Formats: sequence, C-alpha cells, structure tokens
Amino acid sequence: MSLNELRKYILKNRKDEIAWKEFVSRPRPHAIIVTAETSLEEQERILQEASRKKHSSN
Repeated sequence: MSLNELRKYILKNRKDEIAWKEFVSRPRPHAIIVTAETSLEEQERILQEASRKKHSSN
C-alpha cells in the first residue's frame, strides 16, 4: 500500500493503531526537515525555496 493510500485508509479508520504506527514509520522522501535551532527566518527561506522549486518543475 502506498503512503497516500495508507493516509486515506487512516482518515477513514482513525482507531487502527497498527495502521497509524505503519504510517508514521514510513520515510517521507520529499519532506523538508529543519531542526529546532533553525531560526524562523531560515525556515521561511527554506520553505520559499522549496515552493519555488516545486512550482518551477510543474
């Protein structure tokens, strides 16, 4: 089951703890990860850059 399919399943079956554990354990290849030490300004810059890249690739 793909991550998107699993997400849809969980939204319909919110009490399925096994499915939830599987969902949160799956890697997110396109996730943007920043540490707590990253300043808000830097976080904004990172998100704006990612948004530009996403829109320019479409």
